[in-house]
Amino acid sequence: MPSAASHLHKRITTMTDQNQYDENNEGIAHNQVPANDLSTFCEVAVASGNSGNVGETNLTWLALDLIEEQEGFNLRDYDRPDTVKHIERLALAWARSEQFQPIEVQVVDGHCYVRDGHCRLRAARLAASRGAPIKRLPVIELKGNDQLACVRILTSNEQLKLSIIQRAHGYQRLRDFNWPDEQIASHIGMTDTHVRETLRLLLLPDSIQVLLEKGVIKPFLALDLWRKYGTGSERIILDAYESRKKEHAELLAKAALAGDDPLTTPDQAVDQTSPAAKPEPEIRLTSRHISAPTKRIGKKLITNMTSTMTGLSKLMRESATIDASNGTISVQIPIDEYERFMSISTEVSKHRQEDSADTPDSDKSQQVLGLAS
Repeated sequence: MPSAASHLHKRITTMTDQNQYDENNEGIAHNQVPANDLSTFCEVAVASGNSGNVGETNLTWLALDLIEEQEGFNLRDYDRPDTVKHIERLALAWARSEQFQPIEVQVVDGHCYVRDGHCRLRAARLAASRGAPIKRLPVIELKGNDQLACVRILTSNEQLKLSIIQRAHGYQRLRDFNWPDEQIASHIGMTDTHVRETLRLLLLPDSIQVLLEKGVIKPFLALDLWRKYGTGSERIILDAYESRKKEHAELLAKAALAGDDPLTTPDQAVDQTSPAAKPEPEIRLTSRHISAPTKRIGKKLITNMTSTMTGLSKLMRESATIDASNGTISVQIPIDEYERFMSISTEVSKHRQEDSADTPDSDKSQQVLGLAS
C-alpha cells in the first residue's frame, strides 16, 4: 500500500483486518453508516480489497473512477464550444504530465463528489482513455455544506470563466437556499446590485439568453431593451441579429472573391488539436445595430393639437393688441382654451422625454447594472 499518514494507516489496517472500524469501541460496522468524510471514504475504498485505490503523501490521491460528478451540481454546459476546447487543452496538458491544483471533493453518503475541478477531472479521464499514464488524482476535501460548495464554483480562479447566464443560475441556487442578495454579494466579492441585475437576466426569453451565452449582446443592453419594450424586445433583438448575420455573410462573400479568410484568427490557426468545422462568425450587437421602434404620436393627440392651434390662431388674429414701443403683443385667451393648450403641451413634452431617454449602452446604464460576464 502507498505511504500514508500514520493515523490513516492505522485506521485502514484495522478495517482491512477486521472489516469494521470501532474507534470509540462502539462496534459499529461500516456498511451500516455511509461515509461522510474523506478519511472514512478512503478506509472503505481500501477495505474493498484493492489497496491501490488510495495513496497518501501530504495529499490524498484517488483513482479516477472513485471521483464522481453529482448530476446538476456544476453550472457548466459541456457542449459549449469554449468548454469543449478547454477540456481538450487540459487533456493535452495532462498527457504532457503538467501539474495541476488538486481537485476539491466532498463526500456525501458514501459518494466522493467533485466540487471544484470538473473540467480537470473530465480532461484527466480523456487523457487516460488515450493512453496517458494517469491512475490517481490529488484531491483535497472541501469542508462545509452544499451552499458553500455552490459558492466555491462561483469564486474559483482555477477554472474556465463562467458565462453570465451560468453565474445567474448559481446566484439563483443560493437564493433557493434562502440567501439574501447581500449575503450572496458578500461571499462572491460583488455588489448586491450586481447580484440582482444578473438574476434579472433569467427573466429574459430563452432565445435572448442564448445570445447572451454566445456574447452576441451585452447584458446591460438586453436588460435595458427588456425594460423599455417588454416582450417586444425579443423580436427587436432577433431582427437585429438576423440583419447582422446577413451583413456578415455579404462581407464573407466579398472576402472570398478577393481570396481572403477573415474568419481565421491567430488562435484558431495555431489550435489544430482536432479537426472541426469552421467556427461560427463572431457577431456583436450594440445599440447602433438595434432598430427600436419610435413611439408614434396618437391620432387623438394630433387631432387635439390641430384644433387647439387653429383656435389659438383665430383668437390671436381677432384680439391681438400691438404695443410697438415695448415690442410686445397682448392677446385675450379664454381660460378654457389656455388650460386645453397647457394640457396638450404637457402630453407632448412627456412624449419627447420618453424618446430622449438614455441610450441602452450609455456609460450610466452600464455603471448602474454592474454586470460582467
